[in-house]
Amino acid sequence: MRTLLANTERLVTLLTGLLLISQFLLIIGYYAHLPEVIPVHFGLNGKPDRWGSRATLFVVPTISTFLCLIFWGVRQISPDFYNMPAPLTPENRERQVRNTHEMMAMTAFVIMVFMLWTLWDWARSAANTDLVRSKLVPMIFLGVSLAGTFIYYVRRAYALK
Repeated sequence: MRTLLANTERLVTLLTGLLLISQFLLIIGYYAHLPEVIPVHFGLNGKPDRWGSRATLFVVPTISTFLCLIFWGVRQISPDFYNMPAPLTPENRERQVRNTHEMMAMTAFVIMVFMLWTLWDWARSAANTDLVRSKLVPMIFLGVSLAGTFIYYVRRAYALK
């Protein structure tokens, strides 16, 4: 079990890193094709309601980088300093820590998928290839995915007691 959890955490962390790099590559690929002024915020109806510089696109991967560093950093802290989903005992400590670290890695992965999706949609809108988009679908994806991740790992934490 220990190796499986550690390998899953490593794989998810690697995939998260690739999604983060993809955000920067997406901007680089679109940047030359974008006008100087692009939509930078969209209302719930999917229509732009604020405009700004195309360099604003770099806000998304910057926030994503910061979030990845936070999720990675928390996994470096001893679990004695944060709440665990289930009580720690000497017998279950290693299993619980691995499970919690995997949960944090998976949460970062889900957020990076959402951020890449949002950035791709934003860049397409900025290039005027599809100016009106539903912003509800990515938000539903994020909410359901995060809730599902938390439910899965918290249930597993209690099963690993």
